[in-house]
Amino acid sequence: RFCFRLDAASMVGDAEADEEESQVATNLAKAAALKEEGNEAFKRGDYKAAMIAYHQIYMYVHGFSETSGGAGASSSPAGLPWSPRKSVTEAETAQLRSLKVAHFSNLAACHLKLGAVPKARDCCSKALALDPGHLKARFRRGKCLAALGALDDARDDLETVLRADPENREAHRELRELKMRLAAQRRREAKKFAGFFDRLVGEAADGGPPEDSPDGGDQSGSAEQSLPREEAEAPPDAPTPAPAEAAAAAAAPPSPP
Repeated sequence: RFCFRLDAASMVGDAEADEEESQVATNLAKAAALKEEGNEAFKRGDYKAAMIAYHQIYMYVHGFSETSGGAGASSSPAGLPWSPRKSVTEAETAQLRSLKVAHFSNLAACHLKLGAVPKARDCCSKALALDPGHLKARFRRGKCLAALGALDDARDDLETVLRADPENREAHRELRELKMRLAAQRRREAKKFAGFFDRLVGEAADGGPPEDSPDGGDQSGSAEQSLPREEAEAPPDAPTPAPAEAAAAAAAPPSPP
C-alpha cells in the first residue's frame, strides 16, 4: 500500500509537469501568432488593430518564473491565462524574452505612426531594458528623442545603431538630418550668447559709477564751500581787531583838522 501511494503521487506530479510544459508551449505559440497578426495589421496600415494584437502578447509571456517552483516561483497575476508554477527552460526563457521585446518594440512602432511620440519612446526604453542590443527599438527611440528635441540623446542612439549595422540606410538618413539640426541649434546658441556678451560690454563702456557710489558724488564745489563761513569771508592777511580796541576807538573824540 505504501509503495502504491508513492507511485500514485509520482504519477500525479508527472501529469502536472506535463500539463505545465504543455501550457508554456501553448502560450508561446499563441503569443507568436498574435505577433504575426499584429504584423499583418501593421502592414495594412491598421495600426489600432496591430496595437490590440501586440497588447495581447503580454497576457501570454509575462509572469513565468525562471526559478524552480515553490518560494522562488512567481504567482499568477489576476486574469492571465496560466499558473506559472514551473520554472521555464533556458530555451523557453529566450523565446519569452524575445516576445516581450517584440511586444514593446512593435507597440512603439504603432505609437509612432499614430503620433504618440512619448509613449513610443517609453515602449522603446522598456524593450531596451530587456535587450540593449535590439536595433529596431534603439533606432525607433532615436527617432522619438529627435522628435522630442533631445538631440544629443537621439544622436547617441543612432550612432549605436550604426556601429552595430553600418549599412543601415534609415539610420544614416536620420543621423544626417539630426546633425544638421544640431549644427543649426549650436549656431543659434552661439549667436544668442554673443549678443548677450556684446550687451554686457556695451553697458560697461557707456555707464559711469552708480549714483550711490562713494566716488559718484558731486565734485564741482570749491574748497571754500567746505570751510566755515566766517573763515571763508575774511579777507586774506587782515587781522581781526580785538573787541576792547574796537570799543576804545569808537569812544575817542575826533582828531582836530
